[in-house]
Amino acid sequence: MRAAMLLMFLGFAVTPQAKPQDIIGDFTRSSSEHIINVIDQPFVVRSVVGLILLHIEGEPLTGVLFEIQGLDTDRKIRRCKTDSKGRFKMGHVPQGTYRFKATLNGFQSEMGTITVSKKAAKGSEIKIEMPVGV
Repeated sequence: MRAAMLLMFLGFAVTPQAKPQDIIGDFTRSSSEHIINVIDQPFVVRSVVGLILLHIEGEPLTGVLFEIQGLDTDRKIRRCKTDSKGRFKMGHVPQGTYRFKATLNGFQSEMGTITVSKKAAKGSEIKIEMPVGV
């Protein structure tokens, strides 16, 4: 509870079960980042491709920084940005589980987990809706 209160004081809002050091880690921080939403349901995909949209309106968001980091020994952060249609693609990501973060100035950040697996359904992709920041 104290950690959540401290984060609120510092201008960050996170889900109650999250610890501050678990939320941001080594990921890039937006200069206007005040709210970080944690997506509980992991994405299971064959490759790291997806779409990022404006929450509710469904408009594509351009220039969103999408980052992943391995959970085990591969702690390297890989980055890409969404194009004018809100799409992103990160090539040559080995099978495994990764944390991700989607960040754009003026919007609430989204974080969660991705599992890259050959057993994932064909055509599966990551779809994220980002609310406007507060």
